[in-house]
Amino acid sequence: MRLHNIPILLVLVLLTSACAGTTETIRDIRDLKQDNLFYLDETASDRGLLTADDQKKMDANYDSIFFSPWHRVKAFSSRESVEAAFNKYRDNPGYGENRRKHDMSWMRDLAANAHLEDYPNASFTAITIDNSDLRVLPTDKPRFYDADTERGYPFDSLQESSVAPNTPVFISHMTKDKAWVLAETPYAVGWISARNIARVDGNFVRAWERGRYAVIIKDKIPIYDAEGRFLFKAPLGSVFPKLGEDIKNITLLVAVTDQDGKAFMKDAVVSKEAAVSKPLRLTNSNIARLANELINEHYGWGGLYQNRDCSAMTKDLFAPFGIWLPRHSADQAKEGGTFIDLQQLSPKEKERMILKQGIPYLTLIWRRGHIMLYIGSYRGSILVFHNMWGVRTKDFLGRETKKIVGHAAITTLHPGIEFPDGDNPGMGYLDGILGMTLLIKPENPEISNH
Repeated sequence: MRLHNIPILLVLVLLTSACAGTTETIRDIRDLKQDNLFYLDETASDRGLLTADDQKKMDANYDSIFFSPWHRVKAFSSRESVEAAFNKYRDNPGYGENRRKHDMSWMRDLAANAHLEDYPNASFTAITIDNSDLRVLPTDKPRFYDADTERGYPFDSLQESSVAPNTPVFISHMTKDKAWVLAETPYAVGWISARNIARVDGNFVRAWERGRYAVIIKDKIPIYDAEGRFLFKAPLGSVFPKLGEDIKNITLLVAVTDQDGKAFMKDAVVSKEAAVSKPLRLTNSNIARLANELINEHYGWGGLYQNRDCSAMTKDLFAPFGIWLPRHSADQAKEGGTFIDLQQLSPKEKERMILKQGIPYLTLIWRRGHIMLYIGSYRGSILVFHNMWGVRTKDFLGRETKKIVGHAAITTLHPGIEFPDGDNPGMGYLDGILGMTLLIKPENPEISNH
């Protein structure tokens, strides 16, 4: 290699690397102890945050929403709303996993297979029998906005959510090839692989809705039947009917499918370290312990690869306590509890309001497209627990890029502020915060910060 070529190659390398996000660890994650229990107020950590009766009412509301798909007699979604997703991407099919543009015929073929002219062509109740992707269109192929890293991977436009095993669903439509079904879950509507559901009838529903449930409190726990056969991995927050318990274990009902595609029940035994009777007592220490189960979990846009994004994490985190949260960040902020609008405040005023009104481990902080759990303050800084993809920065040419985080972490509201090319220097997340949501009403003054 000639020496005079080295500067040119170096520039090319720098230009290439500047186009992609880097995985350099941000200072918050390096410097802050990644342990939710470390930041608890020890004098109040085991105090109940709701009365037993109030928590029981919240839990009953959770169950009502969770099982609601089994109590529908017709499709909830209109044909127009189902068609809207096809229309949205008809003229802009985006890029595939090979970073090349989808052919326009790809969308036409998907629409033809969906055959929405006869929507709804199905009407039956079912249950998921494995971890499932809920898709915007009936395909497992991705649709990225662009081929580059910034607006491409991992943001697959067709990934709506992940669905845990043994979730109740209502099936309103099937594709022509019967490979996909349109599933109405308790929190979202989308297409699921037909292999991942089993039909249920009235007898099954009555036996399943027994009123006593257990909930998984460890993440991705393998579930086996009585003969030791592996069935699936249950994510934290999964709910199952409870049959009984002994000193060490809880016995659950789980659903599997027979050769005719109908669900039947089996017993499964789970350690009490991995499951508890629902609802788990609502205390700061219990919330922090469950949050620690999710520390460092890989980021998964819309639940891709059975990981979680920001709102999936908060939803699953509060499920064991019987607190129902919608699936998406804006809905969680507006419908998850008592919403406090912060849009008209300055960043400093927002900071003061969060510190004054926020309840550690029971307050969501919302900025457009992102939800965070307020866990208190440390050395004068607000701390949040959230699953994040990265922090926005700019390269030396002024182009937008990201410092990739890609997992759940405890940070301040200024993650990545140490980078001199960071966006909105000095303000961090504060400038973009739209509001905060108190998940429970602070009727007991001892619950709040002050």
